[in-house]
Amino acid sequence: MRTRSIALLVVGLFLVLFMPFYVVQWTGYLILTVMGLSYAWSRLVLKDLRVEREERVLRAYRHQVVAVRIRIVNGSLLPLPWLVVNDQPGSLYTGDDNIRLMSLRAGETTRLAYDIRAMSRGAYRIGPVVVRFTDPLGLYPVSITMHEETRFVVYPRIYPIALPVSRGLPAGSITTANRVYEDPTRYRSVREYAAGDEMRRINWKASARLGALHSTEWLPTINVPVLILLNLTASAYERRNRFAHTERTIDAAASLVHHLAHRGQEVGLVTTGVIKGDPERVMPWIKVRSGMRHAMEILETLAQVTVNDLDEDPIERFVEHGSTSYGTRIFYLGPPLPQESIAALVSSMGDRSLLRLYYTDEGVQNWHELSVETVRVYRITEHGDDLFALQA
Repeated sequence: MRTRSIALLVVGLFLVLFMPFYVVQWTGYLILTVMGLSYAWSRLVLKDLRVEREERVLRAYRHQVVAVRIRIVNGSLLPLPWLVVNDQPGSLYTGDDNIRLMSLRAGETTRLAYDIRAMSRGAYRIGPVVVRFTDPLGLYPVSITMHEETRFVVYPRIYPIALPVSRGLPAGSITTANRVYEDPTRYRSVREYAAGDEMRRINWKASARLGALHSTEWLPTINVPVLILLNLTASAYERRNRFAHTERTIDAAASLVHHLAHRGQEVGLVTTGVIKGDPERVMPWIKVRSGMRHAMEILETLAQVTVNDLDEDPIERFVEHGSTSYGTRIFYLGPPLPQESIAALVSSMGDRSLLRLYYTDEGVQNWHELSVETVRVYRITEHGDDLFALQA
């Protein structure tokens, strides 16, 4: 209650209780009646005022613009002469569009909509919403905080990539003309039976319906699963430009996940980084699986992961706890590895898996010295849309 309202209340009571003149007393009654109606007005409006978020979770890639929408409903039979809605975006920049002054008729619904640019990777909380309004005379201002929040996840920036391959199998589900690699889970068509077709190819339902033998064809594909080994140990990076280099490496990992998932690829993630804000500082380990939902789970992790201040060796972690299926490729991303670490990694993989090294460019001068026989080495560039450069 404002000072002005208290003063009016005191004046009204004084006129009613202590003044012997009826005209003056009726003036006091009028003041008290108006104050009572104003108070009832504010309480009734508050009871039926609803503020609802249209999205509980927002997702975006870095540098994208997303819209935050809040629905405001005046469910009462009384109008609101003025209402201020202020959404709290935290550290996110909105250009002051998150605050709006409005008026609502009885039963009217309106929206507060504003844009947020996803400048930095991470997970943010938008809210709560602060609502302020008053009765028509301004005697009883109301300020309430509605703990309606939106979770805003900003994925790393995704770059279009093309992985040049001069030997071996590329990663992903690759369509081939060789029927040796037909995938029985990926239906293609039904054709007439040809001499030499295996019995398992005969489609008995189609043959019975068409009155002649027909065989089933499947899409010939080769599937090569990939496990991404992301080094986010702080001590492995040079102190100078550490943030820029780790962010670029995380962008590279996210771009690989996005690229492989769109090719129907099975992909997993192992990292020495930790989830920001996690008190237990658990290092994520996501098993190799297929599907866009699984890929989005990995991107969600990459959106929140940060460098680990502890001296964690990614190769030792993989050797101690890692297991890969037949033909799995290991994509290491991070600062250049010493020869003994590469030898330990190759030894732990055996003949079942293949290795690629994606080294972060930290001002390395002699890239030719980092070449490894039978292993492809790519350089993660410092800037630009060309994310990878083949070094060996």
